[in-house]
Amino acid sequence: MISFEYPAALALILVPPTYGLIRAVLGSRHARRLVLPLDLWNGTRTEDAPAIWRLAGVVSSLLFGLAWIALALAAAGPAGEAGDPPASNIGIDMVFAIDASPSMAASDLDPTRLEAAKAFVRAYVEAPEGAAGASVGLVAFGAEAALACPPTTDYATVLERLETIQPGMLGDGTALGLGLSSALRQLVASGDSGAVAVLLSDGEDNVGLVHPADAARAVAAYGAGLLVVGLGSRGDVPIDYVDPATGQRMSGAYRSGFDDAAMSAIAAAGDGIYRTVADVRGLAALVAELRELGAASVAARSGSSGAGNKNGAMAGGSTMPGGGISAKRPVGRPLLMAAMALGAAGWVIRRLLFGGLA
Repeated sequence: MISFEYPAALALILVPPTYGLIRAVLGSRHARRLVLPLDLWNGTRTEDAPAIWRLAGVVSSLLFGLAWIALALAAAGPAGEAGDPPASNIGIDMVFAIDASPSMAASDLDPTRLEAAKAFVRAYVEAPEGAAGASVGLVAFGAEAALACPPTTDYATVLERLETIQPGMLGDGTALGLGLSSALRQLVASGDSGAVAVLLSDGEDNVGLVHPADAARAVAAYGAGLLVVGLGSRGDVPIDYVDPATGQRMSGAYRSGFDDAAMSAIAAAGDGIYRTVADVRGLAALVAELRELGAASVAARSGSSGAGNKNGAMAGGSTMPGGGISAKRPVGRPLLMAAMALGAAGWVIRRLLFGGLA
């Protein structure tokens, strides 16, 4: 968006068209319009000049007029509103605790619960409104928990490690508390200004020495955001699972014990958000919500929504909707250079073609 410091100077733009209009109305029979190269500069008008020379005269006049308009615009002090893009997620850690228990091989989400969870992480990393500078970490858990990728902005590595997470790789069980506490451990170790733990699980067969609610309360005490995503449905669901330890394949249907209330209780214990999804599109819709959680965690851990002046106004700028910083950047210099170029071109045409170099 362009604004002008001296808008009154824009009235000068009217000078060339006003002058042309006066010439057209009053006529200029005695005014010199064209001088051929053999004429003297400021010589008498030549009535029978070829069309190409008359055209050149019109072009030179237009160039002078445009040069004047460019000067008028430059005199008005134009400035462009140059805003940064919406505030990035630099300084925010986002650690995903991903359930890798055998039940995550169920295909009530397309293609499986685990693959849907991985697609969600992938969408967050790749979407413009997703990671955008945030450090992303991965924790996988089953009966045990393991760090799959420490928080990093090397998203290629994150996606590579994400593909290594497979159902049953960490035993038969779902240690929700252990997985969530492992994610918190990574957030604490990183110590960035913003932190969010994301728990992706079907919540079945809870085992482990850490109670999920205790882990969630620890997340809240640290000031980190918490998003708990329930994956799956109750009842008989199809499953196709290969035990990584024995290589035995199990295919058919099993009775899912997905517990929506238990997952919601974990989120409530950590002052977090609980979402349950029925398809991959529902997961994709959570990407923007994760970004908001990251911004909220910065405020929670700093004790002020304007911490570090991250989203506030800075000297020489103003706050834009969405948290960016706008600044006025003068753009008069290019106009001044354009005016000089246009004026020089018009002078060359008249001096060289019509009046000679002498």
